[in-house]
Amino acid sequence: MDRPKLWTKDFINITTISFFIFLAFYILLTALPIQITKEFGGGADQAGLLLTLFLIAAIIIRPFAGKWVSVGSQKKILIYSALAFFIPTLFYPFVTNIWTLFILRIIHGITFGVITTVKGTISAEIIPDSRRGEGMSWFSLAMGLAMVIGPVIGLNLANIGAYKTAYIICIIISVLNILLSMVIHVPEQGKQEKVSKTSKGFDLNDLIGKKAAPFAIVVFILACAYSGIASFLALYAQEINLVKAASTFFILYAGLMFVFRPFTGVWADRYGANKIVYPCIILFAIGMVMLSLPQTAVIMILAGAIIGIGYGSVTPILQTQVISSVEKHRVGIANSLFFNSMDLGMAIGAFVLGIAANSFGYGSVFISGIALIIIGGIAYFALASGKEKKTRHSVGLKSVNDIKYK
Repeated sequence: MDRPKLWTKDFINITTISFFIFLAFYILLTALPIQITKEFGGGADQAGLLLTLFLIAAIIIRPFAGKWVSVGSQKKILIYSALAFFIPTLFYPFVTNIWTLFILRIIHGITFGVITTVKGTISAEIIPDSRRGEGMSWFSLAMGLAMVIGPVIGLNLANIGAYKTAYIICIIISVLNILLSMVIHVPEQGKQEKVSKTSKGFDLNDLIGKKAAPFAIVVFILACAYSGIASFLALYAQEINLVKAASTFFILYAGLMFVFRPFTGVWADRYGANKIVYPCIILFAIGMVMLSLPQTAVIMILAGAIIGIGYGSVTPILQTQVISSVEKHRVGIANSLFFNSMDLGMAIGAFVLGIAANSFGYGSVFISGIALIIIGGIAYFALASGKEKKTRHSVGLKSVNDIKYK
C-alpha cells in the first residue's frame, strides 16, 4: 500500500509561512535590543523587556486563538492574522522612543500568538495522520532554520546601524506570508463535529485542552531546562574565555537538529513515540551534565552536538503527542497549549535560573537543568505508563463485554 503524500504544495506553503514568521521574529529579536541601547539610550533591562512584553502578549492571546481556530474558518483566520502580523512591521522604521516601541511589541506579540497558533493547526490538518511525526519534524525545521539565519541578518545589519534595512526585510517577508496564505488550500474536516461539540462560550477545556495538558507539562519542564542554555551559555562562555566554543556549540546544535529531526519523526511514526522520546531525554541530560563539568572547548562543543540531537529532536515529537491527544476539532487548542508551554518554560526558566546564576554562578544553571530534565523524564514516564495502563484496561473491558454479550 502506497504511503500518503507528505510534500504537497500546501504543506510546502504552510512550512514556508512558518519559516518567514520566525525569520522576522529572530531578525527583530536581535536588532531591536541593539537599537534600544545604542539609539534610544535604554539599558539591558529595557532590552530584555522587549521580549518579555512580546511573549506575554502572545501567551495571553493563544488560548483564545486556539478556540477561534477550532470553530472558525482556518484559512480566513490565517489570512487575517498574516495581515495583522504585517501591519506592525510597517511602524518599526518610524519608532523614535522606547515607550512607543514597547506598545508596538505588545501589539506585534498579539498577532504573533494568533498566527503561530493557526499555522500550526493547519499543518496538522494537512499532514497525513500516518506521517504526523515525520511531518511535524520537517515543519518544525522551518523554525530551526529561521533561528539560525534570523540572528545573523539582524545582528550584522544592527552592527552597522542599518536598522531600517532589517525592518524592511521583515516587511517584505510579511507581505509574502499574506500572499502564501491566500493560495493555500486548507481541508475543511469535521465541520459538523465542530459545530455540535464545541460550545459557544469559553470553558476550561476550550482554553487549555485537558487531554493535552499532561504532555504540555513535559514540554514546559524541558523548556525550562533549555532556557538556561539559551539565556546564559554565551555569558558563561565570556566569563571562562570560550566564546568561540559557544558559537560552535550553537552551530553544531542547529546542524545536528537539522540532520536528526526528520529521521526521529519517521522513527516515532514507525516504532512509537516512547522509543524515541526516552533516548532523546537521556541525550539531553548527558549534554547538560557535560555543561556542568569544568569546561574545555571540546566538552562544550560535544555538548552542543548531543543536545542538538536530544532536545532538538524531542520537541516536535512532543508537539505531535499534544496534537494527537485531542479530538480533531480541538487541534487549534492543543497547538496553542504547546507553544504557550514552551514560551512559558523559556520565560519562567530564564527568570528563575537567572536568580540562581546571580547567587551561585553559572554552573548552578546547568546543574538545575539536569534536575529539571530528570523531572521531565519522570513526568513523561508516569504519563506514558498511565496511558498504557488505561489502554490495556479499555481493551480488557471490551473483551469482557464481547464474551458477556455473545
